[in-house]
Amino acid sequence: MSVEPPWRAEYELEAEQVREVVSQNTDLVVSDVSFLGAGWDFYNWLVNKSWVFRFPKRHSDIDALVHEYRILNQLVLPVATPRIEFWIDRPNNFHKPFAGYAYLPGSSLLGYESDSCDLTAIGKTIGEVLTVLHQQSLTRPLVPVDPLSLWREGFDEVVTKAQPDLDHEIEQQVRNALSSYHMRERTKHQVTTHNDLGVEHILMHDHAKVSGLIDWADTATANGFVDFAGIWAWGGDRALTATIDHYFVDPSREDFAQIRVHGLCYALEQIAYGRSINDEELHTASKHWIQRRVRDGEIDDVYAKP
Repeated sequence: MSVEPPWRAEYELEAEQVREVVSQNTDLVVSDVSFLGAGWDFYNWLVNKSWVFRFPKRHSDIDALVHEYRILNQLVLPVATPRIEFWIDRPNNFHKPFAGYAYLPGSSLLGYESDSCDLTAIGKTIGEVLTVLHQQSLTRPLVPVDPLSLWREGFDEVVTKAQPDLDHEIEQQVRNALSSYHMRERTKHQVTTHNDLGVEHILMHDHAKVSGLIDWADTATANGFVDFAGIWAWGGDRALTATIDHYFVDPSREDFAQIRVHGLCYALEQIAYGRSINDEELHTASKHWIQRRVRDGEIDDVYAKP
């Protein structure tokens, strides 16, 4: 029996349907509709070049939208975050709740090469923002397990999904790095985290200025260093050091290992996901991250201080 991929949506959504649904459920006069993209959980559409409407792709994603709605109503950060202006929990002629946010200008860090960016400036902003975020109590306490326990039995599967895009030597070095990680039964530094801070969720105005953070549906209490995995995968130890220099807690050796191994898993997942949805930018960029981290020797010892 075949198993549906976890990102497979329960329905398709076209521009004309978005136009009708938004028109019927808001006071907007819809003149322009364009597709922004689809993540694991939501379709994202730009309406009138001013509003982003998010539609859950599956019934199970409705809770994530409700959670994001609650978080964003409380969140205060020194960079822009989405602000919900339209909350439609019982729409007319549509089968799922949806939300509308004021559009945040900028392009995702995914589209930037780390070598062309001011890592000091980017790291300073992200480190300061994470300091503010991690000192807010927005999510309920959880048992402080190792965040990588989700992959405890799945490191091999994560690599296997990306294997078609890795040469043998890189694959072996990645497997060695993952297998060197010692899972912790309990971790300290439990805080409110973004919990999905891949570079696709970091908005930029240019090669130095972080303008906003988006996609807060996975916000949760976790070890605070989960929010450093994406920036490390993208920019390696240099970007990680620049960020930690402006953060309020110093990582331990175990935290550095967690960041790097989590970053590897994030990049490997992005390789496979990008390939599966024919997103060439995501697929190529994440493959390059893995190659660069291996080439620069940054996973030879995942426990090493940068």
